[in-house]
Amino acid sequence: MPLTQEELNKTLDNLQADFKKIYETKDLEQIVNFYHPQAVMIDVGRSVKYGREEIKKVMQEWLTHPPAHPVSHPEKRFEAGDGEFLIDIGMSEVKFDNGMVFKCKYECIYKKEDGKYFLYHEKNKTEGGETSCEKKE
Repeated sequence: MPLTQEELNKTLDNLQADFKKIYETKDLEQIVNFYHPQAVMIDVGRSVKYGREEIKKVMQEWLTHPPAHPVSHPEKRFEAGDGEFLIDIGMSEVKFDNGMVFKCKYECIYKKEDGKYFLYHEKNKTEGGETSCEKKE
């Protein structure tokens, strides 16, 4: 049975909050296990990573950066397959404690398996294809 828009928004908000909590622990295994075993991570124009092992390498590097605080601005949210897939498209801002801000367009697809959603497809595109990271005073 399809989710209502309210249920969909609540589920996606909870998934984003869960990832934020897990990321803040800096527990690499927990972070990687948030992703589906066959997940794909796309940084448009730069790289594509397949599966948890390749995503783990990306996350290891991200964890070396100053503490970050992501804020998502969803623009479009919908489901497919009677809730098997949840799609979240929007803009994201990651604010670092050192004053840097990273902005990008995102597209996330979550896949439900055994009653739990996993991040299955993550695509990020910075405006102009370049790293859009700037210091805010």
